[in-house]
Amino acid sequence: MRLAAETRSPAIAVSRRFAAPPERVFDAWFDPDAVGAWLFATPDGVSKHVEIDGRNGGGFAIHEQRGETLATHFGVYREIVRPSRIVFSFGADRQGSSTAVAVDIRPDGGGGSLLTLRHELDPEWAALDASVRAGWAGILEGLARATGEPGNGHTLILHRTFDAPRILVWKAWTEAEHLMRWICPAGIRVLFAEADLKIGGKWRSGMRSPDGDEYIHAGDYLEIDPPSRLVFTHKWERNDLEPRMTSEITVTLNERDGKTDMIFVQSGLGSRESAASHKHGWTGAFDNLARLASALANP
Repeated sequence: MRLAAETRSPAIAVSRRFAAPPERVFDAWFDPDAVGAWLFATPDGVSKHVEIDGRNGGGFAIHEQRGETLATHFGVYREIVRPSRIVFSFGADRQGSSTAVAVDIRPDGGGGSLLTLRHELDPEWAALDASVRAGWAGILEGLARATGEPGNGHTLILHRTFDAPRILVWKAWTEAEHLMRWICPAGIRVLFAEADLKIGGKWRSGMRSPDGDEYIHAGDYLEIDPPSRLVFTHKWERNDLEPRMTSEITVTLNERDGKTDMIFVQSGLGSRESAASHKHGWTGAFDNLARLASALANP
């Protein structure tokens, strides 16, 4: 029995309440037009083709263009019980490895639904459980919009590996002198950076584009667990970059063989276009951070 427990696949569970009744939430999983906009969709991806054979033993194929890459997800339905349960396995290709997902939907007693999703992960994904959990949370936000809810915004998830120990990447995220050297998109210059690293403390940074436009972003620290986890809010104070929108950022750092795997999650973005814009900006900033982390590790 102990051996079975030790070899059991890791799993994550995510729950969300929906204003829609179970039937509507359930049916949204089998609507090809809707599925292309929320299931495995990314901020700057374009849905190209969706096939759904919604029966036990049937399956789905979802194709999304992501830049030059055509991303694919193929699944097989193992159990379908309308409107309460969906079980399926899925992977990136038809013949490759797959993981199992179980979706349970029940009435919440107020005319809406409570959905609980359980994903049994490949053991190789165990270190990315925070990213997988955030990914499903973002997907369920898309499902909420597909069922007629405004939702709580869009979620951006980025992964990056830095050639430096975790403590140095942590310092780069939390010390103003280091933030000055990287927290801006490519081609932009940081003007100032402030970091009052305590719960309820504030961070703030300004930047200037080559055209002379100035931008200021800022927020409050919500969780601080050095050197592995940092949670803070993000908003724009200057210019027209959604000044009334406050999102939340979670940075998770895992060390592996002297390098640092970073999982970056920004939730509560106002639109898919906003998520795509932030993805572009943060990707350039993380290029800067990679250079800084390498310099810190090799002074």
